[in-house]
Amino acid sequence: MKVVLAFDKFKGSATAQQLNEAAQDSLCGFDGIKTVSVPIADGGDGTTRVLAASSKGQWVTAPTMGPLLQRAPVTAQYFLCDDGTALIEVAAASGLALLPEDACDVVRATTFGTGLLMRDAMERGASSIVLGLGGSATCDAAMGILCALGAEFLDADGHHLYPSGESLEKIDYIETAGIPQTVKKCKFTLLTDVDNPLCGERGTAQVFAPQKGASTEQVEQLERGMVHVASIVGDKIASRAGCGAAGGIPALMMHLLDCELLPGAPYVLARNGLADALEGADLVITGEGRLDNQTFMGKGPGCVIRMTQERGIPVVALCGAIAPVFDPVAAGLTRAIAVSDGLPLDEAMDTGSTLMRVSQAVCRVVSELNQCYAVVE
Repeated sequence: MKVVLAFDKFKGSATAQQLNEAAQDSLCGFDGIKTVSVPIADGGDGTTRVLAASSKGQWVTAPTMGPLLQRAPVTAQYFLCDDGTALIEVAAASGLALLPEDACDVVRATTFGTGLLMRDAMERGASSIVLGLGGSATCDAAMGILCALGAEFLDADGHHLYPSGESLEKIDYIETAGIPQTVKKCKFTLLTDVDNPLCGERGTAQVFAPQKGASTEQVEQLERGMVHVASIVGDKIASRAGCGAAGGIPALMMHLLDCELLPGAPYVLARNGLADALEGADLVITGEGRLDNQTFMGKGPGCVIRMTQERGIPVVALCGAIAPVFDPVAAGLTRAIAVSDGLPLDEAMDTGSTLMRVSQAVCRVVSELNQCYAVVE
């Protein structure tokens, strides 16, 4: 029996690689079981590591700035491929996870540090950059990135603006003369794990800013800023599905640079060999931290489930938690298991404990299916 393991991360608990390796190790003692491990990602944090696993190149560690420039500098990693492509995550330098909960300040947070990483990659010879957009602490529509790459944002009085969400509604002029040719010639691929537009009820300010600590007044301020940015970049960009990702990063980047905006999960799955792995598979096991209706709104496991359904292969989801309103049968799942249900938060988030519970659940699922195969034979 061939089992394909295709886990995404359990955010804050275990990486996709850790989950897949633990699941694969747990099945080593099963006779007649062939396993194929295909870690997945969707453009959020963890995407670079998944893509790097199937790429030739080297990890680069570079000094940069976190989302709040007044805090201490940070070091971050990105992957520089031998073909001149740099794989970078917004979360590495501008991620919410870099800040203590009591230090979140979405109106002042900036993507400047991400821009520094991109500049470092281009100085090392990168001619294209794949940027994973998930996990940001920011809502600056890429002001910070573009400032780090040489752009200047001015208000109506000609004063330079600090590159953060609170400045968006004040932008009067963008000076691009300082952007070097290496940046202008670079090809940027933006990978998004959401399909939200820039503005409105489903826009980045109203949907995601509260998750980054924004008050009601700050959400309104950021929404005004995004509406103003939309007037600069035009509706063709602002209304694009995914333009609201990572605090609206695609908006100004697509306006000023050579960018392609793509759903992250299909991009990653097309490059990590999942389609080939599914050939001849008898069972697919996927999972993420929480299984809910958003799973099918651009998330990795949702794409795995669809690909598996198309091939008529049974698919099981093992997750930390499952939303009460989620219907596994309607979603096309053979079975869905929440491995952390009812546990205290510290135990539910503990990496070792999570990997143990996932491994045990994988063994149960495969053992039961294997017995069914034995009866049929």
